Amino acid sequence: MRGRPNLYTDYNKESAIFSNNTQKSWFFIMVAFSFSLCFTASEYWIYLLTSSFLMSIAAWGLNIVSGFAGQINLAHGFFVGIGTYTSAVLGGIAGANVIGFELDMLIWLPVAGITAAIVGLIIAPITVRLKGLNLGLVTLALVFIGSHLFSNFKSLTGGAGLGRKVARLKLFGIYLENGYQIGDYFLEKNQILYLLSLTLCILCGLGIKNLVRSRAGRAYSAIRDGDIAAEAIGINIFRYKASAFALSSFFGGISGAMFFTVSGGVEPGTFNLLYSIVFVAIVVIGGAGTVLGPLFGAFFYTMFPAIIQLLLHVFEIGEQSLPLNLGQIERILFGLFIISFLIFEPRGLWGIWFRLRNYFKAWPFSY
Repeated sequence: MRGRPNLYTDYNKESAIFSNNTQKSWFFIMVAFSFSLCFTASEYWIYLLTSSFLMSIAAWGLNIVSGFAGQINLAHGFFVGIGTYTSAVLGGIAGANVIGFELDMLIWLPVAGITAAIVGLIIAPITVRLKGLNLGLVTLALVFIGSHLFSNFKSLTGGAGLGRKVARLKLFGIYLENGYQIGDYFLEKNQILYLLSLTLCILCGLGIKNLVRSRAGRAYSAIRDGDIAAEAIGINIFRYKASAFALSSFFGGISGAMFFTVSGGVEPGTFNLLYSIVFVAIVVIGGAGTVLGPLFGAFFYTMFPAIIQLLLHVFEIGEQSLPLNLGQIERILFGLFIISFLIFEPRGLWGIWFRLRNYFKAWPFSY
């Protein structure tokens, strides 16, 4: 059987994170290329790439509960907010009206995810008993409850319309707000955040890939395909649905903690319904229920405004000559893309990538 591509005689080999040497090689090439961009790309593109990595982590979290386990969740932004404010309290600076403890990133980053996961577990007894429209309404209610709490707990959030600064960039007791000198090379703060976000994204991506091939991942898929049938074959529905919500919330929490550290501040009005819908759109455009789909969708969403501006510059179209401003054009086009993917490509960008990959693997044959 040696030399026969995609022919497996062992389940462990088929479900491996990297099933062949080609995948391993491409992975290490992409990782090396991504790290090299930190030293070659401009500050603007470094910011966009950093945002893409962190949005991917949050989208992976939503994909766990919605793509893998098949549960509707319209409150993912709420869990991102919990992680954000947990990190802001633990790692931020205390002010006249807000609490801050200036702890190390090694403390506030995991605690942000754990706090969000605990909240997910607290609401799990309600969510696991519902599905479909009823579950969607419950998660929708969480968005409005979260908005009210964030706006009124001023000692934690700073209050509506004011906001607060988020966690300081302190790692291993070293303050990195003003950059860090390594030998003869000086790393700027945005480069440090890029490297940290890329490393976190790689670890989370490998974790998601490992989850899919685990017992829990197979249980999530069985629940998604038919929860009654899954329960009939012995899967504990309550346990796995609750764990999906907790794990999804954990990813959202650590993403929020890092994402708003990049921006430097956060306001309670950020975590509204539209913010949660953005993550749903990212998963839909990228490809729900896949590992690479949320990564593709996050990059598409983050790079989309930059691509529009680049096209306007290439074709020498001035903003003043457009009937709508750039923000309106971006929202309209993004909405059209969502509709188009739902109609013509339900598997999203991952589906397009899957067909292209198989085409070149089978070329010159059509099968």
